[in-house]
Amino acid sequence: MQERDVGGYLIRVRRTRMWTQGELAQEAGVSPTTVSGIESGKISRPHFGTLRKLARVLEVNPQDFFEQEPAEGVGRSPAALSLRWARSTRDLEFERELDRASLQGLKRLIRILEEERGRLQGLYGEFPPGSEERLRVKGELRHIAARSESVSTSMLFHPERREG
Repeated sequence: MQERDVGGYLIRVRRTRMWTQGELAQEAGVSPTTVSGIESGKISRPHFGTLRKLARVLEVNPQDFFEQEPAEGVGRSPAALSLRWARSTRDLEFERELDRASLQGLKRLIRILEEERGRLQGLYGEFPPGSEERLRVKGELRHIAARSESVSTSMLFHPERREG
């Protein structure tokens, strides 16, 4: 297992938020050159203070920039249900984890997905009709809506509900 590629990780998280390098830099209070340098690998060992600023606006733990990548399907647990996980997990793995998750974890995940749906709907309205950005946001909305419906279904038939 190798140490996480900081630049590659930053690119993935930034794109998940649908931000440009400039938008991320502005939100985090760092220069666009710094974001570009980290993503391209020109800055191979970014200052932890810079990563902390980026992590804050991206809503990730600063340590995530350094932790090792888990192997496919390894190291994830239902307790780790998150927006990032819901966006990046393949359908079959997503459904398996939902089946193993607690009712409380499912409730938390549905709340997170609904917040993201609202954020994306607001973002959708900011782009001109027919634009590439608007189409991309609409695709993300479909994906988040599908995940949300799947979680809702899992909640309906969760064993804790039947026992209670």
